[in-house]
Amino acid sequence: MMRLWPALLLLAGCSGGPEIIPGRIVSNNPCIDAILWRVAAPDQIGAVSQWSHDPDGASAPLDWAKRYPALGPTAEEAIAASPRLLLTGNLAGTGTNSAIAKAGIPIVSAGVPATIADSITQVRLVAKAIGRSAAGEQLVRDIAAATRQQQPRGSAIIWQSGGFVPGKGTLQDELLARAGYANASTRYGLAQWDVLPMEMLVRSPPDIIFMPTRAKGDDARALAARSHLLRHLSGRTRIVPFPDRLLFCGGPTIIEAMRIMKAAA
Repeated sequence: MMRLWPALLLLAGCSGGPEIIPGRIVSNNPCIDAILWRVAAPDQIGAVSQWSHDPDGASAPLDWAKRYPALGPTAEEAIAASPRLLLTGNLAGTGTNSAIAKAGIPIVSAGVPATIADSITQVRLVAKAIGRSAAGEQLVRDIAAATRQQQPRGSAIIWQSGGFVPGKGTLQDELLARAGYANASTRYGLAQWDVLPMEMLVRSPPDIIFMPTRAKGDDARALAARSHLLRHLSGRTRIVPFPDRLLFCGGPTIIEAMRIMKAAA
């Protein structure tokens, strides 16, 4: 292992970005980054996931994420960073995590939450791991306040590019229900994640369509094109922009997602 260090340090130094300060907490998971944004002290963080530097992949605010170096998913990058703790996802390759653990780096893994309760558990796990339980509990209270059950508001659907729809058993379905909407996916007989053709959506539309948008201008034009196709639904269905990044994780993104869902009514 000692023979690897010169090569690893060279690799870290050639990344073209700011150097990672050794002995800090690093993350290679954008969902965990979003929690760190709300929970961690600024000087605890050594690096965030490379996806958090991408406007289309970031769940944490982009300006916050870019204050820190970006860390990729490989064992070599994690080892070269020399952190006191690596926060990663459950889907990290077992070989990758094994190599990192053999280098003596502690690892805490957390998957993508499927429910609000799972998300709260994840917040507490990350907050405890970095010694910031009090800040974690404040975020938990904010999530609980945002997800208080609302009165019925009609039907709604989240209709992604390609027609993908989150149905029963997803975090997005639970958020729609907490915001007071009946998820129209059941109307179409869709599974947990399924494809809803536009023709079927137009034939029997819900009251609100949350149509995800991405950060880049080309995607905004794509939204306009799809909205044009659905123009004859005007007066019966509202089309509400819903950022893609709110579909990737739980944590603080739940709060913003709920704000948009409630305002749409």
